[in-house]
Amino acid sequence: MSGRGRLAALALAALAGAGACAPRATVRAPARASTQGERAPTVFTFRGPAEAVALRGTMTGWDALPLEREGDRFVLAISLASGRYEYRFEVRRGGELRIVLPADAERVDDGFGGENAVLRVP
Repeated sequence: MSGRGRLAALALAALAGAGACAPRATVRAPARASTQGERAPTVFTFRGPAEAVALRGTMTGWDALPLEREGDRFVLAISLASGRYEYRFEVRRGGELRIVLPADAERVDDGFGGENAVLRVP
C-alpha cells in the first residue's frame, strides 16, 4: 500500500472509531398516564466519556440535577407532569464542560447564542 493509501486507511479507521464512542444523549418519556393517573418516570440517559453529567432545564428550575453512573452510562429517572420542558445535558470531562443535546430532539434558541432541547410530555 502506498503512503497516501495507508494515510487514507488510517483516517477512515480513526473516523470509524470516533463514531463508536461518540457521546449519545437520549430521553424516554412515557406515552401517557395510566387510568389511575400514575405516570411512569421520564428517563434521561447519557452514554459517552464523562466524569459527571447533569440535567439542567425548566423541570429543575435550571438547577443542575446529577445523573447517576450505571456502568458505561449515566441515568436519571424523574416524574414529570404533562407539559413542555426545555433542557440540556451538561457533561464534565477533563475539567471542561460541554452542553449535549439528544441528536433527534426538537431544539430552540436558548437566548444566549446556544440551543436547548425540547421535551413534550403528554
